[in-house]
Amino acid sequence: MKIGEFAKACGISVSALRYYDEQGMLCPVYIDRFTGYRYYSRVQTEVYRRIAMLKDAGFSLAEIKIILETSDGEVIHEIFSRKKSALETVIQNLGETEKFILKVDSMKQNESFKPARENVKFPFENDESVIGRWEIISDDDSCTALGGKKRQIFFLPDGEWYWCYSWTKGKFLYDDGINAYASDYVTERREDGLYMTIALKSYDYSESGKTESVTLRKLDGKRYTKEEIARQEDIALPFEEDRRVLGRWTAFDFISRKEEFSAEKPYWEKQKLYFKEIEFFENGGCVSIYGDEIISGDNMQTWTKGYVLRKWNCTACAYEIRREGSRDFLIIEWKSGDYRWGGFETDYYVFVKE
Repeated sequence: MKIGEFAKACGISVSALRYYDEQGMLCPVYIDRFTGYRYYSRVQTEVYRRIAMLKDAGFSLAEIKIILETSDGEVIHEIFSRKKSALETVIQNLGETEKFILKVDSMKQNESFKPARENVKFPFENDESVIGRWEIISDDDSCTALGGKKRQIFFLPDGEWYWCYSWTKGKFLYDDGINAYASDYVTERREDGLYMTIALKSYDYSESGKTESVTLRKLDGKRYTKEEIARQEDIALPFEEDRRVLGRWTAFDFISRKEEFSAEKPYWEKQKLYFKEIEFFENGGCVSIYGDEIISGDNMQTWTKGYVLRKWNCTACAYEIRREGSRDFLIIEWKSGDYRWGGFETDYYVFVKE
């Protein structure tokens, strides 16, 4: 369900949902980079019902967040006992709410997300007129994420994939590794240039069967390569020693901003993290594990104090080390296709030292 539909089902405003998302209490199960849509599951109405009941009973947002995140009945009972003594006038409502909270199983908000994958492996058929750089001119805010912050799409020669985009004659192809769609396009020559209309599919297409019309205008017909349209960073930094970083680090969490870092409870389950491990050696050598792939060798990547230099995609990923209690954590920039081609800010991986 899109955020507007979910808000209507819950009987609250979209702005309230966005606030709960910012507080980490009721987050979308999926945010589609392709369209910018936020999606919620129908089962999350039960999560909102819990939040609403707890608010009516007088709990603060901080208390509600603790209750939602724990499945420990003793912890929940202790919080309710303190609230009962402080709010005697609502003791009856608190008792009913306590029974409801304690009997509801903790739920994972992303369990209901089911990727939608269409076949995007079409034999390539050329359409010379579409090769080049296009800008998205549709005013629909739902398309602001398409093409990245610059709202530009490149149709590379021979249908070469870049970021999550490719094409063949009459088809605009999208595959982000989770969702995959093949959307039809048509072109039209106007007085001021060549235009394209894409019948754009997105996450909810499999349920609704509806597409959105997105209009593009051709900017040039240059035969770009994916390397020249990606961000290029200086990776020729001199080696500087950092003995704190030496050793093996294993993945702990994935965050959008450094401010989200918590040494207590990671947001992501470890087995779902793609960047799994990195090990730093003396004199600038390092080895990384991405999924089932091992990246090693000085021709692929090295490090210097404060940076991992990924030569294979020309990115210098800054890192910092934080000490929390008895553990050292490594926070390192994750400069994915969203960063290199989409113009988005970097995300971050968090590792803990073995």
